[in-house]
Amino acid sequence: MELYEELKTKKEAGMSLNIEELTPEMLRKLFIEEEKSDYLISQLFDVKESKISYRRKKHGITIRNSILDDFLLAKSEEAMKVNEKYRDKLLVDENLTMISKAITHFAFRNGPVEDMHASPNNQLSQEDMKTLNKFMVNKIAYIFKLIIENRWIELDFLIRHTDMMYGHDWDNAEPDDGDNRKIIEMMMKRQ
Repeated sequence: MELYEELKTKKEAGMSLNIEELTPEMLRKLFIEEEKSDYLISQLFDVKESKISYRRKKHGITIRNSILDDFLLAKSEEAMKVNEKYRDKLLVDENLTMISKAITHFAFRNGPVEDMHASPNNQLSQEDMKTLNKFMVNKIAYIFKLIIENRWIELDFLIRHTDMMYGHDWDNAEPDDGDNRKIIEMMMKRQ
């Protein structure tokens, strides 16, 4: 039974549905997956339609975001095909330098190291930055070369051996998109 039908059955049985118990996940399921309008959802909870619209927008539950999620997360068959096409277009030797430089900027240069370089104390000289950038670009190029060439045994060894030898006791990784999703959304709105 779908969520809408379940909630409707509870309401018809005399149970009062509290809008405060409508979680963003439930709202997303009702609006996006089950395609129920703000009006129908508002009738379940005996609130104004505008209250549902406000909650949806507050939590980013929109058709546009849903389409973007489906596409970026490759949930549909069409999105999977497009995703694979982009992978195949990106992961080629000719793009190794571009990939390595972009990842170095994203993961290293455009972070605390830039502040250290630009600080009045000049903790890192221009030569230091050149050395660090070159080191990072070359290492990342090697990693992506392994990926492009499907050299998974070598990549697995590199990752497991390095993890065992260094940094094993560091904090767990917390994926940070660096506002990449927001930038994509902004670009989509321009079109």
